[in-house]
Amino acid sequence: MLFFWTLVLLAPYANAAKLLKVPLSSKLLPPGSPSTKPSTPDAPLQNAAVKVVTPVQCGNSQTFKDVLVDTGSAILWVGGEQPYQPGPSTQVLNSTFGVGYGIGGVSGTAFRDTVVIGEASGSAQIIGAANVTNGFNLVRPIDGILGLGPSGSNAGDVSGFNSTPTFVETLVADKSIDQPLFGIYISPLGQDGIPEGTGEITFGGVDPARIRGDITWVDQTPPLDFHWEFNVSSFSFGGITLNTSAPARTDTGALAIGIPFDELFAIRDAFNGTIAFDNSSLSSLLSFPSNATATLPSLDFTLGNTMFSIPPWRYIVPRSLYPSLNVTDNPALSHTWIASAGPGSYQFGQKWLENAYSVYDMANHRIGFAHLA
Repeated sequence: MLFFWTLVLLAPYANAAKLLKVPLSSKLLPPGSPSTKPSTPDAPLQNAAVKVVTPVQCGNSQTFKDVLVDTGSAILWVGGEQPYQPGPSTQVLNSTFGVGYGIGGVSGTAFRDTVVIGEASGSAQIIGAANVTNGFNLVRPIDGILGLGPSGSNAGDVSGFNSTPTFVETLVADKSIDQPLFGIYISPLGQDGIPEGTGEITFGGVDPARIRGDITWVDQTPPLDFHWEFNVSSFSFGGITLNTSAPARTDTGALAIGIPFDELFAIRDAFNGTIAFDNSSLSSLLSFPSNATATLPSLDFTLGNTMFSIPPWRYIVPRSLYPSLNVTDNPALSHTWIASAGPGSYQFGQKWLENAYSVYDMANHRIGFAHLA
């Protein structure tokens, strides 16, 4: 059974004493960059020339400007493009770190350091300084990854530690924020590939200016130290429905709107769609006949008792972005951001999260969703 809460009053979160805001940028990589070259087979959901990043300051007065924001992992590392240089706040741990991702891996030396991200500053944060990276061609340039996964989900990433505090937990320990809770707004890309405003992480609470109505809370499903996983109550696309509860996860480090395998192919068959495997950044994602796009339904997801709808103009890829995505323009086909998340499961990547405000409550093991203002 899916348990949920609807937050009737936002005051306990919106009026929290300590809120720290961090700007996010949605970036579309230019044609000819490594990210728009042929994709690798180990990353069917991450073959993205679109990424969400924020600048991170640490080391010897260094700014790592292209650090990916990733709710699917839980360690902070830098040095992917320029080497990390120990600075006046650096503490040597004599430890190494290593993390594997769907698109690659990283390893190097672990340190403690003061880390500044937007308005947030964490002291003695355990970070990784990359010595070796591999498989990240899809998202280069990449200066590092800011992992915002659940507490304990980085077990084994740093030698000598069972797990290490996430950046959110460090902010709580420093008393910079009152509660291990944060909200995320991802600004969508416009038809011209330029973000429609600035995205944002709010550490310590939520930004009420981003929200319309109440927050619907859904329980995080076990294991609690793995991913931000929960259940979707139901899904529909026109006459195609899935009314049984199914597992889902959010992942700002992935691109697509991931739906269950069976439903993806049911939609493909019902609407004469195609799923092509090619050298583009949209390989394995769903396409529709262009002459049918005017009558396509919305993607409807029910979380708790609240429906979140993604209209066609949000899940159809603008043709103006095709060159950056290495897509050959066939006028008869219109590409989408929709992909398979595997049998009986969902994945809410960037393109889903652009359509809602998401909140992550580490203390109460729940995830919240709200309609955008």
